[in-house]
Amino acid sequence: MTDELDALNALHDTIVAHINEYLPESLDDLSGTNVLIDFPDVDKMAARTMIYIQPDYAEFTGLTTSSDDTSFRVSVFVLNKRDTRDNLTIQNFGYYAALTKMLRSNCDLDGAVAFVEIVDVNFYPAVEGNPNVRGAELSLSIKYEKEYD
Repeated sequence: MTDELDALNALHDTIVAHINEYLPESLDDLSGTNVLIDFPDVDKMAARTMIYIQPDYAEFTGLTTSSDDTSFRVSVFVLNKRDTRDNLTIQNFGYYAALTKMLRSNCDLDGAVAFVEIVDVNFYPAVEGNPNVRGAELSLSIKYEKEYD
């Protein structure tokens, strides 16, 4: 792993490749258009369910003269809209649970990083003050060796 963009792309690609394996049959499959490296924008959601990946910050510990041990914090937002409020809550928790299971069973993002840890999660019954949009925000810590070659 060379830098933070590689880690973001690895997280994106792993979610796109594996999330559907963990979804219950009652939820629609997701594709690459449902997962973006971007800040969430409820008004511009391309689909009823979106997953947004947003970098937060990184911490570095010197490892060698040409590399650092990196802990990269990333927020992953799961947003659902365009359904009844009860169904939105069920959908949001379903997609959140699938994402959590996927990350716990593939904690190295298909070998791209050393380890991904779910640090905490916040749930939102209304996003941007809109009770017709439900959300979950996962805070992840992605650990890898950053190389400066």
